[in-house]
Amino acid sequence: MLPVNFHKTFIPERHLIAALLDYSALGKSGSLHEIAAATGIPMGKTNGKVPAIIDYAIGMGLITLYPGGEKGVRIPQLTSFGKSVFLEDKFLGEEITQWIAHMNLCRPDIGAKAWYKTFNEGRDIIGGSFTFDQLEDYLVSIFRPGKDRTGPMLRAYWEDAALARTKVIEKKGEVISRTKAPLYDAFALSYSAYILDLLETFFPNQSQVTLSDFQGKTGWFNVCLWQENDIEKACSLMEETRHLSIDRQRRPWIIEKSRNAEEVWPCIWDDL
Repeated sequence: MLPVNFHKTFIPERHLIAALLDYSALGKSGSLHEIAAATGIPMGKTNGKVPAIIDYAIGMGLITLYPGGEKGVRIPQLTSFGKSVFLEDKFLGEEITQWIAHMNLCRPDIGAKAWYKTFNEGRDIIGGSFTFDQLEDYLVSIFRPGKDRTGPMLRAYWEDAALARTKVIEKKGEVISRTKAPLYDAFALSYSAYILDLLETFFPNQSQVTLSDFQGKTGWFNVCLWQENDIEKACSLMEETRHLSIDRQRRPWIIEKSRNAEEVWPCIWDDL
């Protein structure tokens, strides 16, 4: 997982992530300064936005990063989700693209620690509504020592340059409230690709997984802030895509894969 301060106080600016996707799609590699020169992502002599933008792209599930043959050389490669985004929504302008990016940031494997603790594991601890001070105290209690553990996380969902189109959080006075992941028919393909991706990552070589085991390993329903009726609706929506099925005859329900995530990611725009 990405460390607490990976962002260096920068938000995930979408136009900079798009520039990195361009770079990755071309199969390029280089040092941080070479990446900065090629992409236009700001980078000074000793620090800048390039490391943060790379880490955001990794945490969002858009790229994987490999070491090059020479010291300091980095090779970013698009994931299946990243390829789909690069071809159809490079600037992450669609609400569903931003939601999937957000969900990935909250994952317990590739995600960011502060995002995971706030939006995934934190659902049962800090809840769906809290003040900034409550969130900060909660994160400080986990990631001692130091203050400002919240960093730019909330701001990323308030600025349109980043992930504001998700409306993941709303602020009313001092209270910050999380919102549920939308259950639109048009998002069914995206959610299907996403759940297949999670199944392949957390349950390799298994075609059937119980919903309780799935939730226990991934926490996805926490990230979505779904209740039982929401989960049932989401399952029905995804089942209609025929990329997976739900066995309701057994308790807990069982998810059965019908296709691989790599086959479905290119299709997520079909209903938009």
